[in-house]
Amino acid sequence: MAAHVAVFAASDSPIVRPAENSREPPRLFEALRAVACGVLGAWTLVLADAKIRAGLPDSVVVDHALGALGLYAAVGALVGSVVWGLIALERAIFGRRTGRLRVVLFAAYYFLVAAAASVSTAIWTFSGDRAQRSVLAIAGPIAFCVACGAAAALGAYFARRALVALEGGRRRPFVGVVAFLVVAGAAATYVDLTWYVALYPRLHTLIEVVAVLCFGVAYGLLLTVASRFAMADRVVGALGLGAAAWLALTVVSPGVRTFYDDSLKHVWLEEGYVGRMLRRLQVIEAYLEDPWNWPGLHMSRIQRLRKRYPLPDLSPSPVWSEPLAEPPETWDALRQMRGGQPRYDIIVFYVDSLRDDVAESRVMMPEVRRFAAKSLDFRNAYSTGSDTLRSLPALTGGNYDVFQTPPNDMLRVARRSGYETTLIIAKSAYEFLGKLRPEFGFERAEVIEDYPAEQRVWGYGAQGPTARPIVDRAIEELRKERTRPRLFWLFHFDQHNWPHLEADHIAAEAARFGLEDDPNQLAYRYRVVARSVDAEFGRLVRALEEQNRLENTIVLFVSDHGESLGRDGFWMHSVFLWEPLIRVPLVLHVPGQTGRVIRDKVSIVDVAPTLGRFMDPTLDGAGFHGQDLLGYLLPKPPPRRFPLLLLGASRDVLVRVGFVDPVDEFKLVLSLESALPELYDLRLADVDAVNIAGHHKKRVQRGLEMLVRSPVFPRTHEDFDVRDTREQKAGLTAAAR
Repeated sequence: MAAHVAVFAASDSPIVRPAENSREPPRLFEALRAVACGVLGAWTLVLADAKIRAGLPDSVVVDHALGALGLYAAVGALVGSVVWGLIALERAIFGRRTGRLRVVLFAAYYFLVAAAASVSTAIWTFSGDRAQRSVLAIAGPIAFCVACGAAAALGAYFARRALVALEGGRRRPFVGVVAFLVVAGAAATYVDLTWYVALYPRLHTLIEVVAVLCFGVAYGLLLTVASRFAMADRVVGALGLGAAAWLALTVVSPGVRTFYDDSLKHVWLEEGYVGRMLRRLQVIEAYLEDPWNWPGLHMSRIQRLRKRYPLPDLSPSPVWSEPLAEPPETWDALRQMRGGQPRYDIIVFYVDSLRDDVAESRVMMPEVRRFAAKSLDFRNAYSTGSDTLRSLPALTGGNYDVFQTPPNDMLRVARRSGYETTLIIAKSAYEFLGKLRPEFGFERAEVIEDYPAEQRVWGYGAQGPTARPIVDRAIEELRKERTRPRLFWLFHFDQHNWPHLEADHIAAEAARFGLEDDPNQLAYRYRVVARSVDAEFGRLVRALEEQNRLENTIVLFVSDHGESLGRDGFWMHSVFLWEPLIRVPLVLHVPGQTGRVIRDKVSIVDVAPTLGRFMDPTLDGAGFHGQDLLGYLLPKPPPRRFPLLLLGASRDVLVRVGFVDPVDEFKLVLSLESALPELYDLRLADVDAVNIAGHHKKRVQRGLEMLVRSPVFPRTHEDFDVRDTREQKAGLTAAAR
């Protein structure tokens, strides 16, 4: 649009013409200056983007800077080129007219350009049902376009008047216009990056354009002053020429576009300006390749992956549909290990968001460590995802397809086997799962209040601690006599709510356990909550011992995923597949089995086939991707059938898939946003610090060939945006009930 009206206005002024000894044609110089203004305006947005980021890890700062500046150099060059085209068109139409007519035509031209460019956004803005039922359906878009056109016309007029004032020796009006444009650009940027972020994408784009307009015109005005110096002209010309060449290289070279993806793959968590622009580049690239069969952004990323790596077959491999089946001798050995009383009571002590390294600490969780010493302690247990909705279904279902509920889901097995099932859970977690995972159902649910009735909580925000009342209820229930075996699920949510729990509770628990805020350790609040939950677990175990129930009860201590706690500026969970997010504690007490540490890699998909066979000794292996954990106690444990699959989502949209090799010490992660694989060595102290994919191309290729045929790889748009899948399945579940 009119981002460089000032460049045009300056072109008729003698103070900004190239020096007489310049060999550059005036028109070429003006075009290069327009490109340079575009680049400078775009780079200003890069600075704004860096300002709003929570903090970049040292390992990506250089890559981020190069990728962002390179991307926006190309974008700025494109904007400058478009603007110069508009300027050239205006000259061709109106020629060299002067006087008031020239000013009127000048303003009218940019009014029409801006109004026409805003038509689509105007119609979209007033497309809601409420607006469509009122006069705004017609008047709204018209007023919107008129406002945009008027703003552009006034901006062009005042920019021209500023140059006239400068030529007349009046600096204050010139400085005032430049200052106003800078402030207006900064204000637009602030609103764009902090208000209603990601809710109204078209309005965000419009505000982003306004910011570029303001900054670009301001740079154009300032360059008219700098152009009095021949050296400044040369620098501006060189910048414009280099940016134009870089734009051409971006257009023709897939390698440059891959460079953007690789350098900026971390921006998707906080998209800001850089993430938005990278997304636009991906959309444009994919759309132009086949505009008549545009598959959408998500599926275009799969196409991009297939272009970079030879992946001819993305269909699900039939091996993932084969049921779990052990040889007869293995089956007999596993049955004997379960003893003569297969229908034990079962207690699942489930702690949402508990890291494995915390659960393994004798300082932070001594009760868990004492219990683990007398139980089966799986030290290399992996979750299937970095959030609850990608891990809890796998834990109960034993299957990596987390949006299917297999027939041998352990809750279904419990009901078929006559178990009395009870869930004791915090209210905020109960409401969240009731909406998004209705299959997680029990005969009876004891719901513990964790936030006031007048407060609105969705997933996060509950401040009331519930660990103690959950264990209180469990102990009360254990004292009651029952005629059926029982499955108790204690769903602890305090660890998930660690940033929000009441300050008085945190202070009291810290004083109780003698914990101090140490900046050299993990987050203070997180450690305090972990120690508090640990104490309640110890109280439950002692109650079982006092009632002589422990030797008739299976107890599973497990988590669904971990927490980032500040890694690379990220404090919560989801999105990434870092070790602190996917390594979880898994401690299993089985009557008759002595304590043992198992260091083989296991997954939470192994829980369902293990506990399910205690409920139903005849349970077959249909629908299981996991395998019986008791097999690791055999002299020759059965080899794992499958790698340990992983999923990561952002705002409930799938963004990463991967796997851990059960034999070799490698983890492969595929970023779906950038369509680039990452490979990590599990033997390193900080596994996720160094991506070694570039040094192991054959291993990466083999891993991708397996991963794209696994149950976690997305093959349709619905596989990415799992909200559609979940809503559909929730409706089917409700109908079935």
